[in-house]
Amino acid sequence: MLKAAVGGLYIRQAAPAVRRALAPRKDGDLNAVLDIGCGSGVWVIDMARLYPHAEVVGMDLAPPNLVSPVPENTRFECDDANYGLSQYGAESFDVVHARYITLGITDYRSLLQEACSILRPGGVLLTVDCDMLAYDENQQPITAIKEDEPGFSYMNRLVVAAIEGVMKCNPNAAAYHHTSRWIEEMGETESCWDDFGERAVWVPLGPWTEELQGDRVNEREFLAAQLLQLAFLKIGVTLRPVMLISGNSEEVVDQWIREQEAEVKAMNAKLYFKWIFNWAVKKRG
Repeated sequence: MLKAAVGGLYIRQAAPAVRRALAPRKDGDLNAVLDIGCGSGVWVIDMARLYPHAEVVGMDLAPPNLVSPVPENTRFECDDANYGLSQYGAESFDVVHARYITLGITDYRSLLQEACSILRPGGVLLTVDCDMLAYDENQQPITAIKEDEPGFSYMNRLVVAAIEGVMKCNPNAAAYHHTSRWIEEMGETESCWDDFGERAVWVPLGPWTEELQGDRVNEREFLAAQLLQLAFLKIGVTLRPVMLISGNSEEVVDQWIREQEAEVKAMNAKLYFKWIFNWAVKKRG
């Protein structure tokens, strides 16, 4: 979905820095990319195909469930980023990518510092997080959590219950709110970065917006909205365990999931979700 939303494997503003960092090295060493929390491994595989001269490493708690052969320049490792990244050695990667990992990281600020240390000069840090909020059609946070409140949405109810459960397991799960500030501080006090930036990308939950209903539809944006809708049709099953952790009964949670699926399928609630992209380029010398 994000590939469609941003038109590639990383945000457009970071593309020139990524291409420079992954230009074939003159010293004979291989270019190298690390994906922290690689999940399904799709990003690793796509990057390996895009940069066949680079070694692309995916790291996660469990191996990806691969159903077909992967490019020879890929490698998957099982490890926990909460224990750090020192096993890779200083200045060993040209790009470090981390997507949707803050929910499971207990000290994200320290992990950003370690990411800087394993980047080569001129290397690029890329982070992506989904804001743990549902937004209304005016891109304002939804505050209604009771069924009789104006603006109530079952999709938002699931999100709120899931957040409560996640925060019980990891009080630092919302650290992504500070990523931009921490990167800026590292640039100022630790001289890590030559350049850095942040961008928010809004994706509607289904192609309900006026722009996606007209005659001249942006096909990429339409696809992103459609893919998000398809993904969120069954997100209740994924979120069910953490909603139970937050103290809700199975009966209530299962009712919410049924209502949420119907709501998303019919696009009854006009919702947006926001993805936050950060990038930073390590100083040279």
